[in-house]
Amino acid sequence: MLSFEEKLIQAVKKKREAEGLSIRALSTAVGVSFSTLARIERGEGQPDNNSKIRLLQWLGPYADEAGLGFDNVAFVHFRAGRNVQSGTVRMLLQAADCLRQSLGSASTASDEGDIATHEAVALSKEELEETAERFRVDLGLDKDAPLDSLRLEVEDIAIVPLSKNNCIDARSVKQLRGSASGEWSAMSVPLDLANDRWAVLLNDSHTLERQRVTVLEEYWHILLGHKLTKISRVAEAFGRTYDATEEHDAYYLASASLLPKAAIVEAVSQNLSSAQIARKFGTSSELVEYRIKRLGLWREYTGKQIKLIPG
Repeated sequence: MLSFEEKLIQAVKKKREAEGLSIRALSTAVGVSFSTLARIERGEGQPDNNSKIRLLQWLGPYADEAGLGFDNVAFVHFRAGRNVQSGTVRMLLQAADCLRQSLGSASTASDEGDIATHEAVALSKEELEETAERFRVDLGLDKDAPLDSLRLEVEDIAIVPLSKNNCIDARSVKQLRGSASGEWSAMSVPLDLANDRWAVLLNDSHTLERQRVTVLEEYWHILLGHKLTKISRVAEAFGRTYDATEEHDAYYLASASLLPKAAIVEAVSQNLSSAQIARKFGTSSELVEYRIKRLGLWREYTGKQIKLIPG
């Protein structure tokens, strides 16, 4: 008798070939790496739970025909590591249910049929920069003024620090702030069917610098209307969907909101270090370096000289 994984691999290959898709094209469609898919189809490995969920979602009705069922557990925005443990997900989903009951509507959607789906729309670099600049202008910030996103208020979005929530028992809080702290950063929970009101559970055991970018990422997911992450269960383990395009845009906008382009260009021209820039804007040096690279200023920042050799 074929295992669940063997049925899944057969169904994926059958649909991929029927639609004339290459493994690389399927990789783009489902957000699972080309090398992983190729290895799975060769029978040299099995998909992890996150990959299973993405492949099952792509299969759609084909999954039911192949006898491949899975449970839709919740829809949230989930900022977590790729290999987040099922126990961590379970605790966070319990918190999500509690947040909905205490802050939202008891009829908040939990099925896929109640959630609007859409294709991800990638914003260009210019659009992302303009969006971040308008955001800072609306806040009344000068180009070189730091933004403390932990003091930011956005209508109908409540930030709930983990240490101050009433939805997780003390033992779970200790674990989520301790051994599981590195697995997740935040979870945004819709509080009504229209996805107009939200609660963001924030891991406040992280540094303030990390929390600032995490909060802004969650704000941007919501403000851009990004589709929700599907948390599902297969064989008692949890997996989730992932949209690389929307994750990129939210992170880019968070970094651009914290580190405005004009200020970074000026700082690089003054030969300031990433540590100096980070201290000024209340971010990490790693975020500053990401921003410098995305703005195409790494050569100037590192001082690499260039010249033409006379012919």
